[in-house]
Amino acid sequence: MPGRMTSSVLAITAQARAGALDLAWRMFRDAGYDRVADDPAVLSLRGRLLKDEALLLAGEARRQHAREAAAAYSAAAQLAPAPYPLINAATLALIAGDVAGSRALAADVQDLLQAGVPDETPYWLGATEAEALLLAGDRDAAETALARAIGAAPLAWEDHASTLRQFGVILAEQGAPAAWLDAYRPPRSLHFAGHMRLPEDVAALSESVDALLAQERVGFGYGALAAGADLLIAERLIARGAELHVVLPGDVAAFVDRSVRPHGEHWVERFEAALAEAASVQEMGEASPAAFMPSVRLADLVAMGRAAMHAGLLQSEAVQLLLGPGTVEDAGQSAHAGCLWRNAGRRHHLLPLRVRSTPHPIDQTAPQIVTVLAVDLMGGEGEDFAALDRDVVARLPALRAALSATPPLAARWTAHRLLLAFDDARPAYAAAVRLSAALGGTGPLRQALHIGLAASIDDPVTGVPVQLGGAFDLAERILGVTNAGATFASEAFAASLAACTADAGRAELVGEIALIGHAPTTLYALKPRFKR
Repeated sequence: MPGRMTSSVLAITAQARAGALDLAWRMFRDAGYDRVADDPAVLSLRGRLLKDEALLLAGEARRQHAREAAAAYSAAAQLAPAPYPLINAATLALIAGDVAGSRALAADVQDLLQAGVPDETPYWLGATEAEALLLAGDRDAAETALARAIGAAPLAWEDHASTLRQFGVILAEQGAPAAWLDAYRPPRSLHFAGHMRLPEDVAALSESVDALLAQERVGFGYGALAAGADLLIAERLIARGAELHVVLPGDVAAFVDRSVRPHGEHWVERFEAALAEAASVQEMGEASPAAFMPSVRLADLVAMGRAAMHAGLLQSEAVQLLLGPGTVEDAGQSAHAGCLWRNAGRRHHLLPLRVRSTPHPIDQTAPQIVTVLAVDLMGGEGEDFAALDRDVVARLPALRAALSATPPLAARWTAHRLLLAFDDARPAYAAAVRLSAALGGTGPLRQALHIGLAASIDDPVTGVPVQLGGAFDLAERILGVTNAGATFASEAFAASLAACTADAGRAELVGEIALIGHAPTTLYALKPRFKR
């Protein structure tokens, strides 16, 4: 039954490519594809999902999933001989430990390619040839074929990333070095920031920025557009044809009034020109003057994390460029961003400026950045609310023990839901991992994470300090659409966590979800980096 439900196959494949593996499997089963054995497209999709799952496993579980994936791809190739299912079957046979079978299938792929393959792009034909040669043990010929394929589609970054990821797996299985792949990686992603005041010799500074962007092969930039360093770097990114992604503290109008117009109307014109060229614009935090500096720090966190996440998606690298601070130990937000970046183990560049930067005073009464972990103990099913309450109470000791290692700043209950506030994304994520391990086996559980601004006030009844803010509401809204047993996070949280650490598990795209009372929100499912 070739062609049956093709649009659903494409939709599921898109989710798999985005890393949303659990969602892709659910869509696969909901469509009834797990019962299909006579459609090559469906069998190839099954092989794709099993392959993605195999790469998250280790030992015999990894080899078993690889065998099942190879079988699905081989069955697809028997129904409709084609290089795509055959090359995947060949690679998966290698992962399963069948070197001879892998080489035999790779030879079949080369025979098919020599016979001619209609309706396929030059890139994928070349990449498939390169993969077959690599499986056959001919690394030099594989590299030549890979270079030719990339030359045929130099801007197909996600396709390149998929090939590089596959080649990395093959080389690891072969015990061969993989450093030669670096020459073929997509352009790097850049987080940028810096001081508002620039030296008089701006032309020389622009040349230095251009040279650094060229040296690092930067193709994507993430940052704000304040007057001074931000706009200078953004303009140089645009000039070299890089994609610009803007993350602003507060809304556009308030940002211009605070960080652009006071430095002259010519900066407003430059801001508007750069904004018009941006591939995306994201507003973080609040527009009020009191919330400005916390919003700046939040926007920087999200910009850093988005750069890191995008580089991971493309199998490339994220780097940072700061104009102004001499070291990351300097005062100011740019140096703070550099310190976070360095502590996450990433490379950065500092171009010191011989101008004095006036640090913004910290307003202790202003809203602060807060990370919210929303926990739903769910309490089972049914209408016996007393029984549900007893179920929740019985699980409280385990909850208390799990939180003892990472105590929250504040906590409050709403029905069976617990809202926990932390001062950083890392302890919040650590608490979520511990809660999942401690409570996941004792009954239904789901969790949600978000980062935003909150104000601390004294409760008018108890006098105890409590935190209030939209971050709590959005976390609870996300919890309402989170699947049982899952941990969902806003893009802001996922990016903030990625900004702070390079080893915090996987963030699988769930999609853009409409939440009551909020604009559509992009959500991720947080998972351990590897399954056990």
